[in-house]
Amino acid sequence: MVEIKMPEAGFNITEGKVVRWYKKRGETLTAGENVVSVETDKITVDVPAEVAGVLHEIRCEEGDVAPVGGVLGLIAEANEKDKAPSKQPPVETVQAAGKKRPSADGTAKEGRKISPAAKAHARSLGVDLSSIVEGSGPGGRIVKADVEALASAPQSSKERVADRRVPFEGWRKTLAERVVRCAREVPQCTIFSEADVTALSGLVKSLREREDGPRITYLPFLVKAMVGGIDAVPEMNAHCDGTGYSLKREINVGIVVNVGGKLVIPVLKGVREKSIIDLAEEISMLVGKTRDGSLREPDVEGGTITVTNVGPFGVLQGTALVFQPQTSIVCMGAAREVPAVHEGRMEIRTKMGLGVSYDHRVLDGAMCGTFLKKVTDAVKNLEMLVI
Repeated sequence: MVEIKMPEAGFNITEGKVVRWYKKRGETLTAGENVVSVETDKITVDVPAEVAGVLHEIRCEEGDVAPVGGVLGLIAEANEKDKAPSKQPPVETVQAAGKKRPSADGTAKEGRKISPAAKAHARSLGVDLSSIVEGSGPGGRIVKADVEALASAPQSSKERVADRRVPFEGWRKTLAERVVRCAREVPQCTIFSEADVTALSGLVKSLREREDGPRITYLPFLVKAMVGGIDAVPEMNAHCDGTGYSLKREINVGIVVNVGGKLVIPVLKGVREKSIIDLAEEISMLVGKTRDGSLREPDVEGGTITVTNVGPFGVLQGTALVFQPQTSIVCMGAAREVPAVHEGRMEIRTKMGLGVSYDHRVLDGAMCGTFLKKVTDAVKNLEMLVI
């Protein structure tokens, strides 16, 4: 027998959750074929079969959480598949006895087919899938559209006010532990500034009208502007271990992406050497990989400073927690038109709020103020930014 184990997925990752089994017990596998998909707080990965044979046993069902290195199932190699009966009772026996095993979203598995996307969407919306007998997908499969329809359906007063407990598990459990540790162990402060992005706003709009090239946003310009700020204050781009800190030569910027309520941080590597178009293309590629679940460990490792964007929600400014062991995180606010005095005249200008949260063991207000001044000057002066 060959064990299928929960893979390692990076530093400080101790567990993962089974998202989907691609094969049923008794089905044939080829060496290298993906057999199960697992999710950690960083990425979702497929685990391939190490050998050819038959999926002999499933020990962790979809929705179960297992430690790194834990056995998820067993593969009977081609010359062993007829040996040793499984310790797991047949699915038919369990169902015949009328037993129902709870799934990850609190519903019971009764032979219904539920897509992984529908399960994840149900969890994020707090929807109970037990009321859906048959979905609208092929073969009655419950899909994301069924979840949305159920969520938007009228509910009785009793259903609307019913209490529901959501335990911390999987990536949410890891996130909860990390933010508590960051808040407890790192003395953090935040300062704010406002950038005049009038000229940049016009440039972004004109570039978006082009049919060729990547979709342009404010983000690659801000990331490039951060290089000058880091040159002025190298401590912004550092790692702190509690007894000291290490200045990082490479500038690798983590980009916070929200996917179905889960925060994932792919990393832009070697920002200093890349053009704004290069950065825009890489951001588009990383966001796409985040949303389709194809990110891999190298895509989320090596960050030296992070950017998060609350602007799409209409938020003007925000305070973000510093991701250990990094020493700072930049928070982008919404860009909006406001009346302002410009060169002695009252005009309508486009302004964007920027905030920097920092580890006060390494940085102080003056240092972060210098960093923000360099960044806001750069995004205002496009010639300086391009050069």
